[in-house]
Amino acid sequence: MKIIRELQTDARKPVVKIARGIGANEATVRKRIEKLIKNGYIQRFTVVLDYHKLGRVIKSFVGLRVQPARLKEIVDHLSKHPDVQVLYRTSGDIDIMVEVIFEKMEDLNAFLESELKLEGILGTIVTIVIGPYKRCPWTGL
Repeated sequence: MKIIRELQTDARKPVVKIARGIGANEATVRKRIEKLIKNGYIQRFTVVLDYHKLGRVIKSFVGLRVQPARLKEIVDHLSKHPDVQVLYRTSGDIDIMVEVIFEKMEDLNAFLESELKLEGILGTIVTIVIGPYKRCPWTGL
C-alpha cells in the first residue's frame, strides 16, 4: 500500500524517490509496480486537473429516481454529457447519483432544465457542494 499511496500522490514520481521514501530497494519497487500493473491493481495513470484554475468550481450531486425500464437509456444519455464526471448506481430512495462540475451556476441550471427532462426520470434531488473537508483525489474539488 505504501507504493500505491506514493503513486496516488504523484504518479510521475521517479521510482528511486518512491524507494527512498518507503525505505525499499529501487529494483524491488520497480518490480512491485510492474506486478501491480500486470495484475490489474493499477489500471492506468491519469491526469488530475485543477478545476479551480479552469474556472469550473460549481460541483453538484444530482440524485435521480428513475423508472427501472428506462435506467439504461438515461445512463447512456447522461454519460455522453461532457460535464458529467461520474454516474453511480445507488440503492435507497435514489437510483442514480450524477456528479457534475460547471463553471457557473447558470450552467448547472441549464443542465437541470435540459438534460433532466428525459422520460423515465421520476424525481431529482440536487445538492451543491459548498466546500470540501477532504478533497477528491481525482478532481481536486
